[in-house]
This record gives sequence, structure tokens and C-alpha cells, in this order.
Amino acid sequence: MNICSLIVHTQPELGPVVSQRLESFKGVEVHGGQESGTLIVTVEDEGEAISLVSDTMNALRDVPGVVSTILIYHYGGEESMEEMNREIN
Repeated sequence: MNICSLIVHTQPELGPVVSQRLESFKGVEVHGGQESGTLIVTVEDEGEAISLVSDTMNALRDVPGVVSTILIYHYGGEESMEEMNREIN
């Protein structure tokens, strides 16, 4: 499991449109900033080879209207899945 937090800068007038485009990616959620064009984004995978966080983050840079992306936080590893399973059970 990997979880990353990003700041995605857009052209200010395109914030809402870019937000919708980003959320079309598997594992991507936009948590705010559409009005200012500074989007708060999380990207999550569960270790699936098809949907790696690094691939998704690289793809976000190519979304029309994205000016830049900045990685703020990354957490990953098998221990995170074990912790989550303990909390659920």
C-alpha cells in the first residue's frame, strides 16, 4: 500500500475542470483548492502492479491545465496493510 499527498497547481480558471480530470484516475481524490487552482490531492494504491502511485503521479503532470505537481508526503509498505487489518479486526 502506498499513499501520497500532492499539491497540484493549475491555471486558476481551470481548477474545477482539472479537479474532475484528476479524479478520473484510479486511486486519486481531490480534497479542495479548486477555486484557487492549488489542488490538494491524494493518490493511493494497494500495491497493484497495474496501478502504481508513481505511474499515476507521472500521468497527472500530463493532464491539460496542470502547471506543476509537488509531492508533499509519501507513506508505503507492507506494514501499513498489516496495521489496517489489525484496526479493522
